[in-house]
Amino acid sequence: MKVINVELSVNPGMQKDYEAFIDELVQGSRAEAGNVSYDHFKKIGSDSDYEIIEHWKDADAVESHNNTAHFQKFLAGINDFLSKDLVIIRMDYNE
Repeated sequence: MKVINVELSVNPGMQKDYEAFIDELVQGSRAEAGNVSYDHFKKIGSDSDYEIIEHWKDADAVESHNNTAHFQKFLAGINDFLSKDLVIIRMDYNE
């Protein structure tokens, strides 16, 4: 299984627009065949820090996800909302 955590810091005042923007990515990703789980959270104690936690069946599922229209739209637009660069942590999990 592939696990990906993404930390996002959103510009103050843009949270509502960001949450509307990110919803398409979350819903589309959850519907993908290789997705095990895909969640988006606001960090406790912060109004503008978020985390995406993704679990994918395997590397092929991640590659397929990276080529979807909803992920490409995310890549094209996410920097409009961010106050600093994304932090991405990738892990392999073997049961």
